[in-house]
Amino acid sequence: MEDQPTVLWSLERDGRTVSCGAKLMPYGIEIDRTWDGESVGTGVFETGEEAMSGAEKKRADREAAGWRIVSG
Repeated sequence: MEDQPTVLWSLERDGRTVSCGAKLMPYGIEIDRTWDGESVGTGVFETGEEAMSGAEKKRADREAAGWRIVSG
């Protein structure tokens, strides 16, 4: 049985949305990035600390490029 994904963050810019979610898998923690709901990249990490660090780096990179947190 797979864990349901948890959205870690969602950002928007120019009418587009990029999101990052995490879920627990038998082989580790899977981080999935989506653009407008379509998966564009997945990474697998051994620990929660590694997974969160990777997700936060991607968020910071997007925010530095002008993306903003989805309000609501």
